[in-house]
Amino acid sequence: MSNQAEIQDQIATLRNEVASLTRSLSRRSGEAFSEIEDRASDLYGYVQDRGPEVAREIRKQARYVEHTARENPITTLAVLAGAVLLVGALLRR
Repeated sequence: MSNQAEIQDQIATLRNEVASLTRSLSRRSGEAFSEIEDRASDLYGYVQDRGPEVAREIRKQARYVEHTARENPITTLAVLAGAVLLVGALLRR
């Protein structure tokens, strides 16, 4: 067999392998997309079911923080100042 024929055979083999890999990747990406879609749907359902409860809890905690801040303004300012200093120190690194 000549070098030309061997090269053509190798090219044909490579084309077949690339086609096989393309089909495999296409199938796997379709499966991955389907799995992601299922997970997103589950998460959406969970959030939809629990959303009002979570929103109520957030509002409750916000009212508690507001009440505490009004009752202890000096302490609140000190905590906020400390938090700002901490964030500033972390950002400088």
